[in-house]
Amino acid sequence: MKNSNKILHYLLQKKDWVKASELSTYLSISQRQVRKYISTINDKEQIIISSSQGYKVDKKKYDAFVYKQKHMPTEQEKRHEYIIQKLITHPQGYNIFDFSDELYVSETTIKKDIHIIKSFIQKYKLVIARNKNIIQLLGNEECMRKLIYSFISDYSFNTQFFQEGFHLFEIQYDYNEIQLKLKEAMKHYHLVCNDFSLNNLTTHLIIILNRVESGYQLLESIEDDQIIHSNSYRVALMMNDYFMEEYGILFNESELTNISLIIANNVSQSNMINYDNLNLRNIHKYVDNKYIEITKNIIQMVEENYYLFPFKESFISKFILHIQNLFFRAHNNFHVKNPLADTIKMSYPLIYDIAVFIAQQIKQNYDIYLNEDEIAFISFHIGSYFEGNSFTKMTRVNCAFIYIEYYDFYKTTLKNLCQRFDDKIAITKISSISDYIDEINSDIDLLILATGINTHFKTKSVYMKPFPDLEDYHKIEEIIDEISFIKQRNELKDYILNFFNEQLFYKNPPFFNKEETLLQMTTDLSNLNYTGEDFYNDVLNREALSSTAFHDIAVPHSLTAKSTHKSFISIALFDEGILWSENKYVHVVAIIGINDHSRKIFSKFFDQLIDMFDNPVNIQKLLNANNFDEFFYIINMLFSSSK
Repeated sequence: MKNSNKILHYLLQKKDWVKASELSTYLSISQRQVRKYISTINDKEQIIISSSQGYKVDKKKYDAFVYKQKHMPTEQEKRHEYIIQKLITHPQGYNIFDFSDELYVSETTIKKDIHIIKSFIQKYKLVIARNKNIIQLLGNEECMRKLIYSFISDYSFNTQFFQEGFHLFEIQYDYNEIQLKLKEAMKHYHLVCNDFSLNNLTTHLIIILNRVESGYQLLESIEDDQIIHSNSYRVALMMNDYFMEEYGILFNESELTNISLIIANNVSQSNMINYDNLNLRNIHKYVDNKYIEITKNIIQMVEENYYLFPFKESFISKFILHIQNLFFRAHNNFHVKNPLADTIKMSYPLIYDIAVFIAQQIKQNYDIYLNEDEIAFISFHIGSYFEGNSFTKMTRVNCAFIYIEYYDFYKTTLKNLCQRFDDKIAITKISSISDYIDEINSDIDLLILATGINTHFKTKSVYMKPFPDLEDYHKIEEIIDEISFIKQRNELKDYILNFFNEQLFYKNPPFFNKEETLLQMTTDLSNLNYTGEDFYNDVLNREALSSTAFHDIAVPHSLTAKSTHKSFISIALFDEGILWSENKYVHVVAIIGINDHSRKIFSKFFDQLIDMFDNPVNIQKLLNANNFDEFFYIINMLFSSSK
């Protein structure tokens, strides 16, 4: 990792100002070099601000910069996008020399680009043909539209389809107006869909509108009386009238049928539901019984595999509806783009992992493959379970409430505290300052004190104004979460440290790629009798559903305990990093295996383990380890440190 990146990552972990001397010590370089690196970082954007107190990251500018960098394609990717878009909009073909002139590269470079593009478009069942110097994109219209959608779906919840470098649409369609008309038509026929589906529908309608306006219509008609008499078809007719009036475009019967199917795949298959009154006693009115049974079986497997408290009826009822809609989309080979998929995966590892487990059960038992968008939608539901079951993510903080006696005004404050933090704290001692004894029980984690009370105790304290406001409560919540996090980590520390073993530690092993890394590490695990022979395939199956790579660490693992004989964490450290997936390098690989005996703690430590490892400063500390003893010492220290 370059020193400039190390500085940036170090500052991101600190909330306060950081002196140049601290950075100098951390990197073992002079303060002058520190200033030089910071100047380089700020060359394009003033990300790091400085003052007499030191240096600090401007979070807003940093987030904007990262977003821009993440969504900024390479020069080669820009050429590929340009070439594909030109081929889509020029069905008669495009001259290879024109590509060369317009992109300021050689003919040889264009030929290499086209070779890569050929592989990319295969998944859309499209081909590139060449006749002398003319390159042509060939395939049916439906496949062509799927390719177009792959470009636009990256702009989900962003109506700026017509930005610089986007050449698919010559006409600017009013996204917001089209979406509004669509909502009105759906409301008229009592069709319901969420914002993700609405965005998806609007995007598809714009693509269809553009293709028809450009002279490309679907010709194959689908004769289906059920479709023609459906509300989805009636909505399609209303949109057809709107497009005729606004753009002078009239859809043929094939297009109307196609739009009807797209609408049907995006709306809930159970309309006119009162979600507040929905329960397991009336769910059969809206859902086929087979989906009820499928969902109940899946939930039972989740509860058993992750040792979770039973799911509530309200959760199960809504999840049954989701499963029915999911199966409907899968049978129609249709999916809805989820622009939050990456965010969910990175922010909620355990929730996402449970969603992947559900996807695996659906694949194994019903032969339905779910992509990462569908897995992210399942994560929304699982997340709602965890929101309502704080025991899965919080360790209660024991508090002493010390107040200044004045009538009984303190009771209102105490009542508000108990109500607001009911699931997070246990107030085990309540005392006025006059009755307060100068001894604090060792089990007290936090003192909540009235402003004006001075103490000399080492116990962490937080002060409240006589009439607490939101600022007070936010401050208290922040410190409660911090203490809870540390308590839970300490509770798990000794248990998890036993999972590491010198025999399962690798420092810069001679593995060239992900495949070789997984094969060699799992083979060693099997030879040492930590796992059965099936573990390797279990890990590959989990990896196939969704990459286990986070920012700088990969955590391959099995979704069940069947193939794990003894719990372990096998660690490989790569100073130079290793390619894990397309354009994704990681410096740490941690293969996790949890047997039945330890499985019940998996849901408690998985998020914390990734949170601890997936931290640039911590990763650098781990990479500094030359052997297992040094690594184990660092891990011990990381578990003992605060969040």
